[in-house]
Amino acid sequence: MTYRPFKLGSRKHVFVDWNLIEPGYGLSFGGRRPESWEMPYGVRLRAHPPRLDRIPLVTADRPWEEGNARTGLGVYSTLLEDEGRWRLYYDSGDLSGELEVDEDVGTQRVMAYAESGDGTHWIKPEVGTVTYRGSRRNNLVFGLDASPGRDAHGATVFKDPSAPPSERYKMVHLGSHQGRFCVFGALSSDGLRWRMILEPLITNYLSDTQSVVDFDPERGVYLGYFRGWTAHEHGTSHARRIISYAETDRFEHWPTPRPLVGIDMQDGPDTDIYTNSYARWPEADAHLMFPAFYRHTGDFAEVHLMTSRDGLNWQRPLRQPIIPAGDPGSEAEGGAYAGCGLVSLRPGEWSLPYSPRRGSHNQLFFDNSRPETGVLTASWRQDGFVSLEAESLGGCSTLILALSGSRLLLNAWTRFGGEIRVEVADASDDNRRTHAPALPGRAFEDCDPISGDYLAHTVTWKGESDLSAWSGRPVRLRFRLRRARLYSLRVA
Repeated sequence: MTYRPFKLGSRKHVFVDWNLIEPGYGLSFGGRRPESWEMPYGVRLRAHPPRLDRIPLVTADRPWEEGNARTGLGVYSTLLEDEGRWRLYYDSGDLSGELEVDEDVGTQRVMAYAESGDGTHWIKPEVGTVTYRGSRRNNLVFGLDASPGRDAHGATVFKDPSAPPSERYKMVHLGSHQGRFCVFGALSSDGLRWRMILEPLITNYLSDTQSVVDFDPERGVYLGYFRGWTAHEHGTSHARRIISYAETDRFEHWPTPRPLVGIDMQDGPDTDIYTNSYARWPEADAHLMFPAFYRHTGDFAEVHLMTSRDGLNWQRPLRQPIIPAGDPGSEAEGGAYAGCGLVSLRPGEWSLPYSPRRGSHNQLFFDNSRPETGVLTASWRQDGFVSLEAESLGGCSTLILALSGSRLLLNAWTRFGGEIRVEVADASDDNRRTHAPALPGRAFEDCDPISGDYLAHTVTWKGESDLSAWSGRPVRLRFRLRRARLYSLRVA
């Protein structure tokens, strides 16, 4: 049998699955006596909840943002890092009373905008696009007279690196056309002044939540994650909410999304998946979603974590929510919804916008006297969503790899008394079915132990880090962990 080494490349590897780890053989074959080789032991994959930051990025402090629960800030937001500044697009509320609205639209959700130069201090600039009570001195960017007959319900913004400058920023949102729900789009050169695409992107399709679209530069296609429904027919059946998916090479034309992710047998029968909050894992071949699971019985939502290697096959590494509904008096009794966008607001961290809710999903139909007041962030250490962990002692080997760089970098953390050691083993043809020997000078005994907290630690063996002599040759990386977590690895 011909073995083809796995090309690790220069992108970092993160542990959303066991794909890189050798399962080993409990009993080897072809030898004189039975023995085990390359068997993992004492390690697991562990997902980690975020730190919930309590200082909001923005609060409802403008007349067009205040009011009751129906007209105050919504739960949909988009956070972007864009050429040295951070940009936040958020649902400013339902301002139907400010303008006579096309009856097809039903409500008039309006998108507002804020920005920051340091990720901490946020301003709401006067954009001058939308008229509110006779004035354009506000931070509204889409809705009302800026989008006649259009609603900003569930609107999401993304930056398209493949587009010409006049269409660099793109938006998707829910709308209605000829009495049917549709997904619409808009284009912008600066992310503030928008030009509507007149025809629907997706016709006769109800995605009445925050749809998320991104551009995949490697494949040259747009990826779209939308709300889906089981057994749903327009106007006749409510059914169950799920996540659906579609892709296209033309932003203006999309196929009908197909079902992608729903609840499973371990979820209760009262459960819907309300939003998806899709994001790429930065600089890695992995994908994330932070969907809000709506519990009908309790009438609240809670944010879960989903991971994927390819964006199509998804798993939930945690069964419990990463952002649960709050206790009485927490200002989050109604639950929480994650927005879109994963950015670094602080060095060494990634943050996701989310909106805690005072009132429950259906409470506003009975008591809408408590407006929601802000957009907050949930934060993880860089690559800190899932780790390869040994609580006490553990070890594992990678598949046979072909290295293409000179240094091995680890994002790792150890408890007091913990450490990580790495061995590079020869995986040439003569050693594929036996325990491969360590390369000279790159054995566990030569490795300088790694203890502490590092985002990109260079592994050394007696002070030496260079691996270029084995570039392109088949090798295995072996890890020994004690009271340690490994978040990612990269060969540079």
